[in-house]
Amino acid sequence: MHGTHDFKRTKVNVQSKQPLDPVVNSSDELPHPPPDPISRFDAELEAGSHWFLAALRACGQWRLAAETHQGRRFTYLIAREALDLVLLIDRIAATRRDAVPRSERNELRFHGRPPIYVPSHVFASALGEARYRAYLNHFYGIDVEEAVVHAVELEGSKAHPLDRTSIDVNPVVYGATLHELLASYRAERGLSDVGRLHWADWKDFTYWRFRRRLRTQVPARIASDTRKGIALLQRLRGVGPDGSPDPLRPGAAPSATLEPTDEAQVIDLRRLS
Repeated sequence: MHGTHDFKRTKVNVQSKQPLDPVVNSSDELPHPPPDPISRFDAELEAGSHWFLAALRACGQWRLAAETHQGRRFTYLIAREALDLVLLIDRIAATRRDAVPRSERNELRFHGRPPIYVPSHVFASALGEARYRAYLNHFYGIDVEEAVVHAVELEGSKAHPLDRTSIDVNPVVYGATLHELLASYRAERGLSDVGRLHWADWKDFTYWRFRRRLRTQVPARIASDTRKGIALLQRLRGVGPDGSPDPLRPGAAPSATLEPTDEAQVIDLRRLS
């Protein structure tokens, strides 16, 4: 998975149900103090590493699946399988506003555009195997899954251009209406059946639908719908049919790039102690 991905031959495969090891829900549950990813982030910044690469490496040491920080609830690991990497990077970057340009942080938060290009093998190595798999689960299970639904909605609006009513395409994609899916999801998660879902719960619901689609659809249909979602993301993000629709992955380098030399990117933290 570390090389260039062929999006024309996409085969959806959830990258194991193994969560980040170990994963806890709050720092109070830790029997021993873990390696501090924030301290690592600070050390790399002081040593001259680019903040984005330093944040990726800090993510590779992060152990919390969720936390409450400064009164806000952060859920990094959806369904114990899908890592919201942009949210986690932003959480880490926010600790050093003096060293992270606001414009670069906002580009990543709101548009998913990183400030530098990180080669695939460096990206995967920084996160580590388990977190890299969880990151891919988030990309296919949430980012692409939302695009699948929107792609089918666009097909429906083209087929019925004069129909301005809202079209529920969930029966087409998942075999049940949105109301039925939400009822099943809330019952399974033990959530109240009234009120709107919080944003983290909506992401979890999207991933839940993704897993349902994998269970209930035949492989050819799964691949076909997934390709529709990827094609839509490619169009929205301005990349060709062979390019990655995920700007954090190889093949979507921003205009400002760094030379992909390992020597220029890697800092031995043992020398900082």
